Amino acid sequence: MCAEIAVIGAGIAGLTAAHLLTRAGHHAVIFEKNSFVGGRMSSEVVDGFIVEKAAYTYPEFHRNLTKFLGDLGAGNALIKTPGTSSTFAGGREYQIKIGSPKDFLTYKLLSLRNKKDMIKLFLYAQSLGSSLNLAEPTARTFELEQESSADYLRVHYDEDLLELIAYPIFCEIFLGTPEGNSKLAFLSTIKNLTRFKIFSFEHGMGTLPERLAATLDVRLATPVIEVRRVAGPDTYEISVRGDRSETQSFDAVIVAVPAPMVPLLCPDLPVEVKTHFQEIVYAPSIVAAFGLDKVHEGTSMICNLVRKDFKTLGTVVFDRHKGVTHVPDGKDLITAILCEDASRALFHAPDEAVERAALAEINSLYPGLSEEVLFSRVYRWEHGAVQLPSGSVSRSYSLRKALEEQYDNLIFAGDGLYKSSLEVSFNSGVKAAERLIGKFGRLQ
Repeated sequence: MCAEIAVIGAGIAGLTAAHLLTRAGHHAVIFEKNSFVGGRMSSEVVDGFIVEKAAYTYPEFHRNLTKFLGDLGAGNALIKTPGTSSTFAGGREYQIKIGSPKDFLTYKLLSLRNKKDMIKLFLYAQSLGSSLNLAEPTARTFELEQESSADYLRVHYDEDLLELIAYPIFCEIFLGTPEGNSKLAFLSTIKNLTRFKIFSFEHGMGTLPERLAATLDVRLATPVIEVRRVAGPDTYEISVRGDRSETQSFDAVIVAVPAPMVPLLCPDLPVEVKTHFQEIVYAPSIVAAFGLDKVHEGTSMICNLVRKDFKTLGTVVFDRHKGVTHVPDGKDLITAILCEDASRALFHAPDEAVERAALAEINSLYPGLSEEVLFSRVYRWEHGAVQLPSGSVSRSYSLRKALEEQYDNLIFAGDGLYKSSLEVSFNSGVKAAERLIGKFGRLQ
């Protein structure tokens, strides 16, 4: 019999789960509070510019998601970028090609001692093997997360590694800081920083979610208010608000939203489970995009800014490097991602205040750039990325195990409760769908 399944959240996890369930012959209904799909994997077209709302590149090591793209016949939507990166420090720009060991050896930002220490750290990370797998942690994994990245680097290495390497990495990938994330988080990240390529989607990050949504039952601008289990058989009632408020019954529910939202949606969860969800820490994120009326030659695609010199910006992306479809000829587009402190301070400020703060620092890099702005957009993400402070992986692992043991028809997906990335979200959506297909069967 066809199962009726509710999916809360139209990010990549929810869309993937719904796609697989639909393909297996079941009816999945996706409820999304926003007016668009994809969550942080979304984009929009503004005056011929493709503007990314949050996630802005696609790394080569998203292997499962890349295979899925190929299975959908959408693999050719990915295009290789130059993968150039610059770090601005002390009034100078230091350029490097991401994933290039050769470039690293001639990288003038770092001293010879720094380079030796980075090689030592990389080899150490490689030696740790599967203990750096955050999805399937071991006892060694839990040992590695007892110290913050900042404390670890200050004690064992030069301060430059903390400020010039760790801070930009956490600012860009985790939207946070080395102080707010564990040694485990740092080591699991640099393990992948060797040879790899960076891609973009030819028509923006929203390409995949929009393609999936086109074949699914997606209810946009329809926030879920409450999920309750009905007495008797495994049946859940979903109360929603949209064009009209209503309550519907489903055989199962996949909740694919940030962890702190779960206790609000699922009031019947035990108090200790709600507490564990609320303990998962997120950094907020603000993205400010600026269309420009001229090209800035000689720029890197990704520009990292050290916090000693910059208080508002964390990362600046020149989207023109992603391909000719992203920016009209003769124009340019900057996507500025604010650092964690600035995102927190400006989260409820007017868009104009965010734009002024971002442009003030961009002007210090490229004088007069604010005079070239054709349009601007500001995107705010309350739950920008999961943070991994000491002990968080252990707690999230215990929570995941408890949820799997206690709930068959209420499944939690999204960031896996331990890391925000497209690959993690995709994998969690696949796992959620497979659990329900295993229960209800494959009808097609």
